[in-house]
Amino acid sequence: MNEMIWDIKCNDLDRVSLNIGHYTSIYNEHDTKEEDILQVINDYFQKRNSNKNEVIIFDDMNQETVSYASYQSWILNHELVEREHGLASNAILTKKILRNLGNHIEIGSYFNSINALHEDVLSLIKNELPICIKKFDFKAFIKLLEFHYEICEDYDRLIVRLEKILPILVEEMNAISGQKTLLIYFYPEANLSPKEQVRFRKCLENLAVPIIVLTGSMHFLSNELEHNNYLRNGEQMLTSGFINQLCWDAPLNFNETDIKQSLNKFVHLYQEKLELLPTVTNYKLGDIMLFEPIDLYVGITYLNHIGQCFELDIKYDLLNMPLQKYIKSFEKS
Repeated sequence: MNEMIWDIKCNDLDRVSLNIGHYTSIYNEHDTKEEDILQVINDYFQKRNSNKNEVIIFDDMNQETVSYASYQSWILNHELVEREHGLASNAILTKKILRNLGNHIEIGSYFNSINALHEDVLSLIKNELPICIKKFDFKAFIKLLEFHYEICEDYDRLIVRLEKILPILVEEMNAISGQKTLLIYFYPEANLSPKEQVRFRKCLENLAVPIIVLTGSMHFLSNELEHNNYLRNGEQMLTSGFINQLCWDAPLNFNETDIKQSLNKFVHLYQEKLELLPTVTNYKLGDIMLFEPIDLYVGITYLNHIGQCFELDIKYDLLNMPLQKYIKSFEKS
């Protein structure tokens, strides 16, 4: 998937902008219903029953409408992946098994032989009762299957089951969609330790399909600033316009590349702190520690940009005069 900026318009939701890449992250914010936005996207990219008549997704970067046929979308979370073990009739794993069976031309002969044996066994029963035997077919075969994990492979751990099953699901998604899979994954950090979150992040990246994750964990944020999203009150905070303003308003001669790197670092380190009333400091341990002038400028400006309340604990004698003046403008009167 190429880098895009989706401008999404529909009747049920306010207009919203999303930064899109091959691996896209949306940081969960309590004031915004990101799940509703992603459901609209998922419903748009469907072969059947698409909401294409009620929704417009326009790529602002390339100045073109994104066709509903560009992708086939699926929404997953850990619970839905776990349900696949049940092999329900609509399960993706069930479809994969049936597809694999259908690729073997001799399968029909196997079923005929089984049905013939069933008839032979039935003939041994006295015929006082008007009974018959159900035909053995694909569906009957599926009902006989169950997962049997070896204890030595540690399948009692969620992370191990996810790493085993998810690539198989995506393989079938690609077969169904003709290699047009778009995977939307809700809260991949759920019930995983920090170390397991890092493992699962690698699992997601190795799937080689476009992914949009909704997360509250730093471990699942996109490495690229341009593919991260933070919506506050339904409005995108990470925009090219904001970055341009950062460059324009800088009290010192910071270049754009360094500003982007600083903002990306801030998002990865401190996005989780924004549900609190953080204290920003430049000389000691604290909620948000910004020791370099560019990081201090970018971090404070970003907090103000998103409307985040914060407190300052700054040693001004460590800063040059233009930066002192800029930061003091944020001091509470």
